[in-house]
Amino acid sequence: MVNADDSPLAHAAGWVISLEAGEERGVAATKSFIAQLAASARLVAEWQEAPDLRSGLAALPGALDRALQCDWSAGVDTLVGAERMFVIGRGTGLPIALEAALKLKETCALQAEAFSGAELMHGPLALVEPGFPLLVFAPRGPAQAGLVALASDLRARGARVLLCAPAGTPGCDLPLAAAGCEDLDPVCAIQSFYPMAEALACARGLDPDRPRHLAKVTRTH
Repeated sequence: MVNADDSPLAHAAGWVISLEAGEERGVAATKSFIAQLAASARLVAEWQEAPDLRSGLAALPGALDRALQCDWSAGVDTLVGAERMFVIGRGTGLPIALEAALKLKETCALQAEAFSGAELMHGPLALVEPGFPLLVFAPRGPAQAGLVALASDLRARGARVLLCAPAGTPGCDLPLAAAGCEDLDPVCAIQSFYPMAEALACARGLDPDRPRHLAKVTRTH
């Protein structure tokens, strides 16, 4: 999957899926990440012949528009002075937690580390102290109940928890828009996260499009 059809990777690959997300002008890629999630979901929908996923993908553009309207300003208020934090997810929400932690590092110079909800209890929990910030992604799905319970437990330990969940979920701080299929809810979650990360970077006096020490193209050997 590439966003530049004439890239060396595209020429080297036997099969190429063009993301067609348009030019990424900022260093931190966002729309190409969402496009890759959607393309991956489309592959799964065809392999599995899943009508619910197919219909959810057809309705995804509207769901992403709704996700942009979600008010995540509480995240900016909570994290503007933070130096380190955890981002938690599980199941299909874990890749979203990993992406969010990466973007918080890149754009906000915030030492954010991502863990699964289960992994947190096996060591990283020892770092959680009163006031320690955590961002918990709890979209619909089989992992949601456990993540909501985890958020409640962390609050009882004195942590400053930002729970990302559908509106009406007990303890919800950052509302999540629902997609036409719950398997696509994490795509909407990262769509809501990106504007919050941009606003947070600006609140911390940083330019989210030009992170220090980073360049759009990196070379590895």
